[in-house]
Amino acid sequence: MSLAISLISPIAFGAHVEGILDYQLAIDSDDAKLQQSQWELTPRLDFRPTSFMDISIIPRLRVDSEDRIAPGKPDQDSRSHWNRRWYPNDHTDVEIRELYADNYIQNVFIRTGKQQVVWGQADGLKVLDVINPTDYHEFILPNSEDRRIPLWMLNAEIPFAGGTLQTLFIPDTTYDEIPAANAAFTMTTPMLVPTAPASVPVRLADYDKPDNPITDADAGARWQTFAGGWDISLNYFYHYSDQTVFMLESDNSGVTVRPQYRRTHTLGTTFSNAFGDYVLRGELGYSTQRYWVANPTRVSRGVVKSPELSYVTGLDYNGISNTLISTQLYQSYLTDHAEAIIRDPVETQLTLLIRRNFWNQTLELEAFGIQSLNDMDRLVQLKGKYLFPGNINVHLGADLFSGDEDGLFGQFRDSSRILAGFSYSF
Repeated sequence: MSLAISLISPIAFGAHVEGILDYQLAIDSDDAKLQQSQWELTPRLDFRPTSFMDISIIPRLRVDSEDRIAPGKPDQDSRSHWNRRWYPNDHTDVEIRELYADNYIQNVFIRTGKQQVVWGQADGLKVLDVINPTDYHEFILPNSEDRRIPLWMLNAEIPFAGGTLQTLFIPDTTYDEIPAANAAFTMTTPMLVPTAPASVPVRLADYDKPDNPITDADAGARWQTFAGGWDISLNYFYHYSDQTVFMLESDNSGVTVRPQYRRTHTLGTTFSNAFGDYVLRGELGYSTQRYWVANPTRVSRGVVKSPELSYVTGLDYNGISNTLISTQLYQSYLTDHAEAIIRDPVETQLTLLIRRNFWNQTLELEAFGIQSLNDMDRLVQLKGKYLFPGNINVHLGADLFSGDEDGLFGQFRDSSRILAGFSYSF
């Protein structure tokens, strides 16, 4: 469920205040038990303390009576100390979601603070959208903005060579958040989670996480332009991969799993163009060093290094009134694949999105699906949303997983859920 409150108040510094209060109810379709009953308050304050600076503050408070998505007080080992939530109890967390200042120095735009930066164009899939790490506590079910973990960074946009050059410096050493073993969406697929031989004791060591804001900082640049009807970008990012590398160490007492992080260079490009009722878009990315889960009986440390080349192409159709039909082809190719690696050398996924508005934009129906062609497992998300007079919004939906339990989506086949929500704004 979703409850939205919007407040506009002419307070000091010409400030603008608005807020969003969400309520979501999720019920397991398998056993009809409550998976989630969560209130989420996200106020936003925008104000101008000086004539040349704008400041935005977006805190967030969440309360979940069920405590199954992120049980207890998560240890947050993958986050920097200055990008952690506060957990007053097992059911509540508070954080500064975003906090940044915008200003111009001549014609250079600078945003400093905790923020999100989006470099990709894909729906539900990531190729170049690698600036912000991902919160996987609900896998990839929430929208992209809610899945991203905002980072403290310096973000500058400079007019350059007929386009815009964006440069990033990110001292925030925060990486992907992975659900704990007792969470509703804990990951179990052998493609992502290393497995030890049966009956062998397994210990999880502390995260070996980079923590120096200077020497361990990430940095990148994107040049974006419009030429001949095409929106084009060239991207480069030098960073620690946000995905944890689970190194295995064996001795007479069992296996120790040591979570670590490794540097990589990511290069890529994006493109899009409109042709009548169609929009063609895509992105291509190449990461020089990635680590993949491997068979521990064949590889001593349980991982193998291989560069990754991935791309997504999408075609959007708007030729039917009030309707969007969008399809995507995604492929990931390991350029130095070894037989010990669990996943296939080429992974292929297809997506389909259909969205239609009715009754003067008051009713919106949407269906989105991702199909793996390797494991033949899938995710289907269905949603219906109705806007009543007075900005009262009600929605119903479902997140449905199916397929083999070893697949990326099939691992959650027992976690499919029915959703209900409402929103109110004033």
